Amino acid sequence: MTIQVLLLLLSFILLYYGAEIALEQAEVIGKFFHLSPLVIGVLLVGFGTSLPEFFVSQLACYRGAPEIALGNIVGSNISNIFLILGISLLLVPIMIKSKDLLEQFIFHTIITLLLIGALLQRSFSWPSSLVLVIFFAVYLYFTFSRMRKEQKHSNAERIKTDLSWTAPILMLVGFALLYGGGELLVSAGKSIGVSFGLSEYVLSAVVVAFGTSFPELMTALIACKKKKDVNLIIGNILGSNIFNIAFVLGSLGLYDIEIKNDFTIEFTILLGIALYFLAVRFITDKIGKLHGISFLGIYGGIVYWWLVHS
Repeated sequence: MTIQVLLLLLSFILLYYGAEIALEQAEVIGKFFHLSPLVIGVLLVGFGTSLPEFFVSQLACYRGAPEIALGNIVGSNISNIFLILGISLLLVPIMIKSKDLLEQFIFHTIITLLLIGALLQRSFSWPSSLVLVIFFAVYLYFTFSRMRKEQKHSNAERIKTDLSWTAPILMLVGFALLYGGGELLVSAGKSIGVSFGLSEYVLSAVVVAFGTSFPELMTALIACKKKKDVNLIIGNILGSNIFNIAFVLGSLGLYDIEIKNDFTIEFTILLGIALYFLAVRFITDKIGKLHGISFLGIYGGIVYWWLVHS
């Protein structure tokens, strides 16, 4: 147990420095191409912090434990919104009135509906995967189109020197540390969880999902600490959730996964928050501490429900 606790602490260190390096270099690269913080968060940081979910889900399916992959994806999306965004809102208020963010809320709602449709079937196979992959292609096309518009209409001065070759390499190093730290956290967390008698479903939905979502948490905390544009935080969370479903789940179709678990509670919560984001965007300009407290309370309730019904 002592070794596992030490490995858990080591994973926190790797994740912290991985997030700090990846966030710093993603901002450098994004500013060089005149991208907004929202696009940087959605595309660069969101994709990078979704890599742990991708590798863990692939390994779980390959090893014959697809329920861990599904629990990881669903649990990570719940953790991203209610835990990570909840903590972030306790530290900084987030403006939600921008047109760009409305578009991301719409994409987030659509992909949540696609997730529900995919996992309400008896099995997840290549037809469902194809739908998610097509959505992913459309989403990437839209995001790159947004990038081109931002570059075209940017009033910022062009950087006169070339982008340093170290920036993309350091960003990859940061992502590697995030992956390594995520794997270590999942491994140590599972061992500790098993010692406390937690079921496989709870391990995947709580421990594994928290472990693979930890890069998003560290990225958000560092962004708050360094007073970065908070649109990067919510962009990272929305982008990560979209990548988790469209990219990570979409890549699992070839395994022909049998759907054994009942995700009704999880679906209700995910769809409810997606629709809430759309509604509250037209009511207020920003969300803050009250939402953060509410989100953390909901997350605590979900974890309690998982533990009781495991």
